[in-house]
Amino acid sequence: MKKILAILIALLAALAVQTVAFADGEMMPLQPAQTESIADGNSVELNDDLTDSQGIKYRLNKNDQTAIVSRHTDTLSEVITIPATVTKDGVKYTVTSIGYDAFELCSGLTSVTIPDSVTSIGDFAFSECNSLTSVTIPDSVTSIGNRAFWDCDSLKSITIPGSVTSIGKSAFAECRSLTSVTIPDSVTSIGNGAFSYCTDLTSVTIPGSVTSIGDEAFRDCDSLKSITFEGTVPEYWGYSPFYDCDAVQTVYLSDDLTAEERAAWEIALKTMIPEGYTIEYKNLTPAPDPTPGPDPTPDPTPTTPPADTNTAAEAASTPTVQQMEAAERPDPQDVEATERYNFWMGVKADLRAAADGKTLRVHVPADYTNMPASVMEQIRLLDADITVDLRWNGERLTITPETAQRKTALKAFWTFAQLCELYAQ
Repeated sequence: MKKILAILIALLAALAVQTVAFADGEMMPLQPAQTESIADGNSVELNDDLTDSQGIKYRLNKNDQTAIVSRHTDTLSEVITIPATVTKDGVKYTVTSIGYDAFELCSGLTSVTIPDSVTSIGDFAFSECNSLTSVTIPDSVTSIGNRAFWDCDSLKSITIPGSVTSIGKSAFAECRSLTSVTIPDSVTSIGNGAFSYCTDLTSVTIPGSVTSIGDEAFRDCDSLKSITFEGTVPEYWGYSPFYDCDAVQTVYLSDDLTAEERAAWEIALKTMIPEGYTIEYKNLTPAPDPTPGPDPTPDPTPTTPPADTNTAAEAASTPTVQQMEAAERPDPQDVEATERYNFWMGVKADLRAAADGKTLRVHVPADYTNMPASVMEQIRLLDADITVDLRWNGERLTITPETAQRKTALKAFWTFAQLCELYAQ
């Protein structure tokens, strides 16, 4: 009997080691961790880790052949250039994001160049990189996560590209050496405390595109003397966005504002900024380029695209890829549209990375109904001759450099049927 009891006790002890108790009392088996959840919600296999010669680690997703910058080694280089693609076992993966706390606490890191394949910078990605003085953010990035550059107190200036639509909570908080920041007119929301405790920041311009400014977004920016608001009053502003910014002397507003809009601003500013400032109205319209280039030559044989329900105006001359992307950029709150946008951004990154004479195979998800015009324009403008093998809903369309070069995409989006009619050989 004693032997049986001892065996039972041993079995119970073994089971205790293999289970974990949750707050609700449920007992679940404790299994070896096989996956890791990344900030963008993807779950990828741990055994797909890859480390490059700079000391950058990646998580590889075999499903869509994308890579996430995930961690770093102790031997990380002081100056790093994140590649647009990485290769393992002969398979090329496109680097699309910098993940959660990828370079956190890298005190020796001084300079980072991010490729234009990356569309997002995750939460805490570069937080507490105290020696970081230079970072190049490409036009492909659409979001900067919470505390992404928090406490990078050697960072002196930052230019946020015109592709970014949202700046996360405390994204640049406690960047105490930051003296200037350029916020583009693509940004619609500035998170809580985004630039708080940037004590060397002397001036800031809030573009008219910003509809939301979070709580204490610029709190304790002690050197901030002037603030320019280029548009009308934002739809939302949190608790005292410029809390304790006692040095503010002048708030500049557009002289194009109506009397009603001016009155709305005067009321709003009383809840945004400490007393002691004056309001000045001035012309905030950028001056024209003093040496404009020649007018673009129109396509001598323009092709009228197939009729569709898209109401986007057709341009008289071909817009740049960046201008097209700006028109195509979805509402950041629309998760599905953002996923589709990021997918096509990845395709364009693959196009730019492809070697001359190569064929790029693109498998479009079945539920995608159209292709942004910027993709075709990217093919048309490539220096290299790249053939695109497009697989979509069980059908196939081959776009050669010759067929792409003959046509100019004019609308914002194309369905597969329209592409076949326009570009099929």
